[in-house]
Amino acid sequence: MLEGQTIELRAWRDDDLPTLVALRNDLALQNLLMAQARPNSVEKVRRWLVDKSGSEDVLFFVIGDRDSGSCLGYLQLYNQRPLHGTAELGICLAPAAQRRGVGREALALLEDYAQRVFAIRKILLHVLADNPAAGFYPRVGYREVGCLQAHARIDGSYRDVLVMERLLVP
Repeated sequence: MLEGQTIELRAWRDDDLPTLVALRNDLALQNLLMAQARPNSVEKVRRWLVDKSGSEDVLFFVIGDRDSGSCLGYLQLYNQRPLHGTAELGICLAPAAQRRGVGREALALLEDYAQRVFAIRKILLHVLADNPAAGFYPRVGYREVGCLQAHARIDGSYRDVLVMERLLVP
């Protein structure tokens, strides 16, 4: 477990399931994440969590409130390439946890851990160009390195996707 000022990054547990099921079933949120939204039962989300947490190339954490322990969302580093020291970032915050500094603190904890323990030197991410989070990433050290035009199909229309990176070690 990684502890910050107000949050912790930890393994998932059964009492996180109601929040994680709600996040996985939130159509608008899943669209922002460019995920193909499907109905998710508790058992389906549990299997997804078991798969994620058991994968060799995925580092998966629940973002928990440090005081209450309640689940605020999750984040993951996936497609880790040990030879190159790279990985891709995915983060999902419950709407109530957004714009409260949770994402900033979670990324700082994850980036420090990934660099120290896994020798990750660069993190990449893909974000819809019109996702409000696209403005957040530059404020925490990510830079745009490209735009995939008309790349993601959301609600029947194709939208641009920004490719961003952050060098943790020059």
